[in-house]
Amino acid sequence: SVTTSPATTLIAGQESKSIWGNWQNGGNNIAGIGTFITGGAAVDGFDQQVLSASLFTYNADTKRYVGYTTANSKNTKLTPLKAGQAYYMFVFGDRTNAINATSPNATILKATGKLTTGDQTYTTSSAMPLNSTTDKYTLLGNPFASVIDWATISRTNIANTYWGWDPNLENTGGYVTVSTTGTVTLISPFTGTSGLTQYIQPGQGFFVKTTAASPALTIREQDKVANTSNAAFRETGANNISLLAINLFYNKSGSQLFADGALAAFDESFVNEIAKEDASKMSGSSETVSIAEGAQLLSIDGRKLPTNTDTLQLNITRLTKPQYTLQIFAKQMEGLNQQAFIEDHYLKTALPLSLADTNKVLFNVTADSASFSNNRFSIVFRQNSVLPVTFKTIEVVKKEKFANVRWSVATEEGIEKYEIERSLNGVDFKKLGEVASKGNSTLVIYNWLDIKPVLGMNYYRIRSVSNDAVIKMSKIVNVFFDGSKSSVVVYPNPVVNQDINLQLNEIKQGKYTLILYSNNGMEVSRYDLDHRGGTYYKMQIKTRIPAGAYYLQIEGPDFKSTQQVIFK
Repeated sequence: SVTTSPATTLIAGQESKSIWGNWQNGGNNIAGIGTFITGGAAVDGFDQQVLSASLFTYNADTKRYVGYTTANSKNTKLTPLKAGQAYYMFVFGDRTNAINATSPNATILKATGKLTTGDQTYTTSSAMPLNSTTDKYTLLGNPFASVIDWATISRTNIANTYWGWDPNLENTGGYVTVSTTGTVTLISPFTGTSGLTQYIQPGQGFFVKTTAASPALTIREQDKVANTSNAAFRETGANNISLLAINLFYNKSGSQLFADGALAAFDESFVNEIAKEDASKMSGSSETVSIAEGAQLLSIDGRKLPTNTDTLQLNITRLTKPQYTLQIFAKQMEGLNQQAFIEDHYLKTALPLSLADTNKVLFNVTADSASFSNNRFSIVFRQNSVLPVTFKTIEVVKKEKFANVRWSVATEEGIEKYEIERSLNGVDFKKLGEVASKGNSTLVIYNWLDIKPVLGMNYYRIRSVSNDAVIKMSKIVNVFFDGSKSSVVVYPNPVVNQDINLQLNEIKQGKYTLILYSNNGMEVSRYDLDHRGGTYYKMQIKTRIPAGAYYLQIEGPDFKSTQQVIFK
């Protein structure tokens, strides 16, 4: 937010005006102030604990960050700070800890210099030039020591959108899109936790995109604001735009972490082709969610109000975790005469989405490349109609050594068949069989017999398939089989002191794998057991297990068992 020297490059004796003299405290290790900057030789101002870069500039031609390093002829001791000059920077915390400290201290980056006042105009020939090539980006910084309002900034041949980095996303952060569309500023992804809004903070860097030749952007004194709001979907006038947010989460140590998201905005003034109300996606290095419009990937997709068969093709990339949750919620879409469905092209399902409540769609990623295909999911709108079936009841009971699954349905219209699915952990289901629909409009009862239930817990659910491929799921029910002779007993249950005690009754000798799953199907602990004819074993849990219900799966030679385990 300040210029420390008007010079482009400093000379010896002026180091106090440099990056090194300000952000690095002149090399002094002071608690709570400054940070390390790595990337080369100490004589060039870099902290030599590691040689890899921690400070970067942006190359608009290659769309890549470039390390601020000795190898790239950079020098923090002789480089002054310029108001509005933007960098991408990994902050290590203050300089009192080692760079690899697992708990870095909070720190303040401060600089002493001249404030910028007066309107600041950026063109292709300004001191900080805009990129002259259409669809390429320029990285700028807020030139003022004041909050500025993106919605009021004057732009010519510059997109209505800016892109900024938000450290609240994922583990290390991700890009957020802020777009002024009509009288509304849209923010994507939206979860309620993003720190970026239409109000660009002092010291905040941001990207702008050139849309045609001779771009110009002017940040005026009148664009400064005193009061700000962190509300997403910030209204600057009447807001009648319908919105649909698509967000991706994953589980880590029992907590749901936000990865990324995209936003669809619907208004009759928009068009379904690429236009000014759309915002392209700027991808980070982790999971990325966007909406594909032809060859373009969008963070914000502005469209006309949905009609029958309108489709949002989701593009989800870099899926590396075993399980994710898609969170989908709408704003001002309840009155539409359309029903939204999320289609899973891998599982070949189409599940209805509520436009009045938050939807959570759990899905797994396996070794099958189709499970992490970038076009696995799409959202399709269809003419509103009554769902073809309503599940009234479902239950499963033991019938000698078999499992009898029984369910009843009402309003059975247009149903082709029912598929019976079974799971051993309550998450991963496989089809066992199917029953043709009776096609009645009154209450109908169905029965199906599983003649080969496994030892342990068996989970069942019913999947109805309509003539137009609409899928609806029943709730999940379960039944436990302990076997006539072979069995595994957990004692005591609830578990005391974390470790699981096991009693093996008439179990064949061999190597067994024991996996403890959380209630949502995530693996918590794994144990290899070499069973040599003993009866009593102990599964040692190395990490603290929070209280709750878990499922222990035991698998070995001709034996598989799953049972519930309670931790106090």
